Amino acid sequence: MTAQGPKVEWVPKARWVVDGNIWTSSGITAGMDLIYAFVEHVYDGKIAEDIANASEYERHVDPNDDPFAGIWKAGA
Repeated sequence: MTAQGPKVEWVPKARWVVDGNIWTSSGITAGMDLIYAFVEHVYDGKIAEDIANASEYERHVDPNDDPFAGIWKAGA
């Protein structure tokens, strides 16, 4: 991603990043976690939790801890 331009700041272990009004994720399910975080940010944590439970989806709620970063050597 850093090859996309000099202003790209890669956050190696982040699952998703919020920069002002720009929300980006590190992958497919990270994008799902981002959406739930966005719903929580805009509406309410209970609503995000209810939607995740209805979808039978187990959320990662820490944007700074992507458990897959080590597998894919995202910080390298």
